[in-house]
Amino acid sequence: MEITNANFCDELENISKNLKQSCFVGFDAEFTAILSSETFKHRLFDTSEDRYNLMKNEVSNMIMTQVGLTMFLYDRDLDTYKAIGYTFHLCPQVFGDIDQSFIFQASTLRFLCKHNFDFNKFTYNGLPYLSKAEEAMVRQELKDKNLFNNLTRSLVMDEERKLQYYCSEVSKWLASSDEGTMYLDVQDPVLRYIVHNELRLRFDGILTTNSLGNSNKVLIYRDKYVEGASSAPMQILEDNLMTHLLGFSQIIDLLITHRKPLIGHNIYLDTILLHNQFIGPLPYKYSTFKKNINDAFPLIFDTKTISYHMRKLLTVDEAWKTNVLQDLYEFFAEGKCKKLEKGVNLIRLMTSFNVKQSFHEAGWDSYCSGYCFIRLGHWAACELRGHNRPVGPTEILSALAPHANKVNVIRGAVPYMNLAGSDPLKHRPMVLHIKSINDRVINVSKVASSLAAYGSVDVKLYDARAALVATNSQYTADRILGQFKNNTDYKVTRYNPIRHSKAGRMALWSGAILTTGIFVYFLHKNVNK
Repeated sequence: MEITNANFCDELENISKNLKQSCFVGFDAEFTAILSSETFKHRLFDTSEDRYNLMKNEVSNMIMTQVGLTMFLYDRDLDTYKAIGYTFHLCPQVFGDIDQSFIFQASTLRFLCKHNFDFNKFTYNGLPYLSKAEEAMVRQELKDKNLFNNLTRSLVMDEERKLQYYCSEVSKWLASSDEGTMYLDVQDPVLRYIVHNELRLRFDGILTTNSLGNSNKVLIYRDKYVEGASSAPMQILEDNLMTHLLGFSQIIDLLITHRKPLIGHNIYLDTILLHNQFIGPLPYKYSTFKKNINDAFPLIFDTKTISYHMRKLLTVDEAWKTNVLQDLYEFFAEGKCKKLEKGVNLIRLMTSFNVKQSFHEAGWDSYCSGYCFIRLGHWAACELRGHNRPVGPTEILSALAPHANKVNVIRGAVPYMNLAGSDPLKHRPMVLHIKSINDRVINVSKVASSLAAYGSVDVKLYDARAALVATNSQYTADRILGQFKNNTDYKVTRYNPIRHSKAGRMALWSGAILTTGIFVYFLHKNVNK
């Protein structure tokens, strides 16, 4: 189901109920940009912390335009999982001193067009949101009684004209009509809050409240002493305003409150944007970022990380083609997993998506991520117990517990980011050191081209005549060492920081000189005896 500003309020209660009853929640997001330039290229040298430090300043201009959530509910009597999926369309907002900005990368724009992204829903009907930091700022302005004045100062000309029109209509009504009440139709929730406050300031004798049955209409009483009538309390007006401003952030709050396991596929960038867009600006320290995410979402599973581990249990012919979400989903959905031929729980999708079931549509991808999680968890649970039968959510979460909070790191020096503890040690083969024999200045591009035939590598400059080479496997590293053993252009060895760094060489020379000095001293002392 697609959720926009038009139906969010009507569906919020159902979304909340389904989320509360779910055993876990599939998650996916679509972005306005991808950091794809040479500067942000995924390198085999990178740890997860390196990757974070490289990205943290740039992603502040990126936003999620779509968030997909699929709630998986378990029917114990039928051993069946029911999946209720939502695609939330989001749009930044301007409010007082808050002016949420973002970049739309041309290549991402083209990608979204290719996958039928609806830009009208994004711009005209997208849900607003506030980060925790922005929410705290607005609430402080309310507490300090500054918000109304700040809002009126920031009105654009069209909004100023509307406000003056509403006040003029009330003035004419008070002067020329005997009617006891009148209505103003104010569609914009922020302007409606301003109208309530402005009318109360300008016309001392009136009451203003929200019309029953139509939240867009401001009901005005001519006489504030009319029996049974009262102005809407300021707290109610402020609560209504905050509910509107928070928009999709209310869903994030529900996820945080209910602490449901969150399931995604290859969600390293998603976690960074979740923090930046809904918690607050990314912290300087990588460890603080991980703690903040783990405090908000204490149980996250990345099906890409899990799939790498589970794939090792299959032969090449038995396994899925690649670890991308589509291949993994089709492998399980089409019954190709021989480990799951019997006793598999039925998974029923209860809500249809308005677009065709297309990958890179956030709601559909969130369903596929959760679907794969159930199948991978079922398989893992059956491996532990030694036989196949339907598996409940508790068993799935227990079987996949070793993979909890381990988020895949694409083509890096470590396999995953551990949100709940220390990241793993580097798992790539030892780095190679390549030195130019003939040229006084090494050409990194030329080196990379020369090594590309032996496997996936990354090359970075080390000093004027040398470079470091990271390889994707020990096989690739061994091939390069073997092929360049007698090469006349380059000398390739395993990198040794003591032998190859200037500081290391100085330490070696210093040690050698010191050792020689001591030896000469004792030799001289013995000769003179």
